[in-house]
Order: sequence, then C-alpha cells, then structure tokens
Amino acid sequence: MKRIAALLLSVWLGVQLGFGYVVAPILFANLDKMVAGQLAGQLFHVSNYMGLLAWLVILVVLKRRSAWELGSGDKRVRVLVCVLLALFAISEFAITPTIAALKAGETTLLANWLSGSFKVWHGVSSVFHLLQSLLGLGLMVKLVRLQN
Repeated sequence: MKRIAALLLSVWLGVQLGFGYVVAPILFANLDKMVAGQLAGQLFHVSNYMGLLAWLVILVVLKRRSAWELGSGDKRVRVLVCVLLALFAISEFAITPTIAALKAGETTLLANWLSGSFKVWHGVSSVFHLLQSLLGLGLMVKLVRLQN
C-alpha cells in the first residue's frame, strides 16, 4: 500500500506542477485565450480530482500507523493532509464554479458574498494552486523517503 501511495503522490505532483506551471502557460501563449482557458480548466479539474484521490489514499495509509513511521509528527502530518484535502475541495467545488460563472457573465452565491471580479477569483485560484503544490511537495518529502 505504501508503494501505491508513493506512486500516486509522484503522479499527482507531476500533474500538479506540469499542468499549472508548464502546460497552462504554453496553452495561453499559443492559443486563443478562450480556448486556452477552457483547456486549462479541464486540466485543472483532472489535477484537482487526482489530488483528492491521492491524498485520500495517503490519509487511509496514515490511519494504518505501521505503514509509515512518523513518530511524534504523526498527528501534525495528518492535520496537514486534511488541510491539503480541504484546499483541493474548496478549489474544485467552490472557486472553480465561481470562476466559470463569472466568465459566463453569471453570478454565484460565493461571488456575491465575497465579491470580486473574474481576475480576482483567478488570482485566488492561482494562490490555492501554489499552496497545494508547496504543501503537497513538503508532505511528499516527509512521507516518501528513499531507503538504501
């Protein structure tokens, strides 16, 4: 189970960094902004769902205490994994629909409540992506240790 979890984390991190910091800029540099935005949005859906899946599996593995020996940091790691899962859920189920609605000229409860334009929400989404990437990378380094 530990190897499957490590593989999932590796694939997730590659997708997360690849889509956000390689593919999306290339799309926007070479395609019409509307088409690039639609493609990038679909890629980020994939990335968010992969993140949810990978980190849920990690949470299950962490429940089996013998799978990873974290010592005194065990509870803190579990809390950080839950924070990361919350970031993915908020990104996928709150921020992304708000961006899509604002892009279509519609409004959502979240956009009304917190206000902000398409650009503001796009910036919030970018910050969430960065936080997910950094927190995920840090947790991955903590959890997946290469043994000789």
